[in-house]
Order: sequence, then structure tokens, then C-alpha cells
Amino acid sequence: MTAADPVARIRVREFPRAGEGVYLDTASCGLLPVSTLDTVDRLSRARTVPGGFTEKDLGRALWRARTAAARLVGCRPEEISLAPNTSYGVNLAAHLVGAGPPGTIVVSHGEFPANVVPWKALEERGFHVECVPTDRRGLPDEARLMERIRGDDVRAFALSAVQFASGYRVRLEPFGSLCRRRGVLFVVDAIQALGADPLDVKAASVDVLASGGQKWLCSPWGSGFAFVDETLHERFDPPMVSWLAMEGASDFSRSLEYRYRFAADGRKFELATLGIQDHAGLARSVELLLEVGIERIREHLLGLHEPLTRWVEGTEGAESVTPRERERRAGIFSFRVPSPERISAALADAGVVFSTREGAIRLSPHLYNTVEEMEGVVDLMEGALARARSA
Repeated sequence: MTAADPVARIRVREFPRAGEGVYLDTASCGLLPVSTLDTVDRLSRARTVPGGFTEKDLGRALWRARTAAARLVGCRPEEISLAPNTSYGVNLAAHLVGAGPPGTIVVSHGEFPANVVPWKALEERGFHVECVPTDRRGLPDEARLMERIRGDDVRAFALSAVQFASGYRVRLEPFGSLCRRRGVLFVVDAIQALGADPLDVKAASVDVLASGGQKWLCSPWGSGFAFVDETLHERFDPPMVSWLAMEGASDFSRSLEYRYRFAADGRKFELATLGIQDHAGLARSVELLLEVGIERIREHLLGLHEPLTRWVEGTEGAESVTPRERERRAGIFSFRVPSPERISAALADAGVVFSTREGAIRLSPHLYNTVEEMEGVVDLMEGALARARSA
């Protein structure tokens, strides 16, 4: 990796302390770029000074976040609703579905609870959540899901673009196309994809997308957004109503008219007051990722997987949970190994930060990691396994 490489340049400039350990837990929470921290601090410090900020400053910060999010997912800024987390967007989608006649919501087994539990709440209103079993590898059974979506009773299909435990990357376009033809609301939990994998909501015919910013988007806690396709704006009202969701809300000369007419864009679904400094940080982080290029980041991540893939495939008793095919991977690499306790302890003792999910070690590097770090992780695991076998 050369200094001219955009990934290397961002790593040096924005993550100067990344080398103090080996951080491989982005799927839980990403590291924060220094310029994002500066952005958040600058807005917060402005509140310590009389006249340190104006209403226009705050409005511009939020619009910048909507614009960055829109660039990221391929939509108009007016279709972005800022939110504190993924759960807000999934709950919003569940509300939209719940406003219609009862029916079935289809999900895949293996989904993260944030993309299932809000739908379960609809069962008290006559809906049914159907959890389609995974295939023999424990991955979403795409053929079976497609077959089920064709059912006349299906109202919504909720799916993660990248699965949280296996790292399985779904091809969204076939699902979106089928849902659009069938009149089924297509809802995508994108938190394990955005920042690691390109995603175009229009090309994939997504109706609602939800994502927090704290993982692969390297953004502050409490930042995130939902995309709601503009064709749905007029059809549904939000589950909770904010005064700032009203048309002309910032015109304080008319505040006491108590107008009840929603803004004609994604602000309709927002709740005030938003974490302005956190979403300013989201804007900065997303702009940095777009500066590098999401496709370039994806290629970097796949390159980081290679030492791990070679080691797993060459190690007796080891098994990759993440598919071998490049088109089925994003940033997560999960695998099962002999003596997992010894290997986990060796990694932790060496300062490697990682997670275990569903009985597998989950490593989730990002643009702040290097191939040399991954090769070092392989050496640690090989040494731990050798000691376990000789014990």
C-alpha cells in the first residue's frame, strides 16, 4: 500500500491511533475519524459561547447530513429522514405496513433482532411474521424467500443487505424487483453494508432502508437515517408527529397558528430535536468514505480477507461461515476453528479487538486496517492452534 493510495492516505490522516491495536470489530462499532470528532466538538463548543451558532447553522448541518446520506444510497436528499438508529427506520416501515390490512411479513431466520422485533409487534394487530429457514449452510435461502414473497398474503419483506453473523451479502435487486411487481413493501436493514459495500436504493427497488451510522459509516453513536421512497410520502403519515415535521415550521412568526400540514420531504418522518452534532459527524464521515470511494473500500476489504481465507482453507478443522464467493462478501469474515477458546484468548492477549457471533469468530476490518495486520492475526491463530495441539 502506497501513500498515493486513497485508503492509506485516509488511514494516516483520519485514524492516526489505529495502529495502537488491531481493531477488527467494525461490525459492532467503527472507529471515529479525527475530522469527524472535530466536527462534533466544534458544534458542541459553539454552545458554550453566546452567539456561537445560528438557527441557519443548525439547519445547514442537518441538510448536509441528508445530502451525504442521499449520495451514499443513490436517492434525493428529500427522501432521507435523519434518525438515531436502525431501529427507528424499521419501526417506521412497520408502521407503514400496519396502516394497511393484516397479512404476512416475511423475514429470513438469522436476521438481527432489530429487523424482526418491530414486525413482531404487529402480530397483536392480526399480522403474522413468517421466519423462513436458512439453507444447510445457515445462510438466507434466497430461492425459498423468493417463492414465499409470491404469496398473496405477503405485505412486506424485511432483509439485511449483509447478515450480521455470517457476513453474507445479499443481491438485493432480484428481491426488490419481485416485491415491486407483487406490491410487497421491500425493507432493507443496511447497517452492516453501508460504508463497506455499494448500495443503490433505486436500482434495488428498495421502499424503505434503515441504518445507524456507528458501524461501517464510522459515525457517532445516535446518528443514522432512513430512506423512504418518495412515492410513499403522500400515502402514509408518521407514527409520531413532530412540530418540525410541519411545513414552514421554522417560520416562528406563525408558530401559534398550529398548522398541521406535513413537510413535503423526508423531514415528515423525523422527530425533533435531532442530535445535530451527531448528524454533523455522520455527514463528515460519509463524505470521507465517499472521497475514498465505496467500491474501492470494498476491494480493500476483500483483500484483507485473503490471508484469513487461505489460513481457514488450509487449516484442518477450520470452516469459513462467510461464503468464499467474492460477490457474496462485504466486510465481515466469520469462521469456526478448533480450540476457539485458545485462539480467542491469544487474539485478545495480543490486543486484537473482535467479536464472536453464533459460535463463530467474527473479524470485521475496515479501511483503517492493513494486510500486514491480517497476516499478523493469522500468525497468532496458527501459534495458538499449534500450542493447543501439542498440549
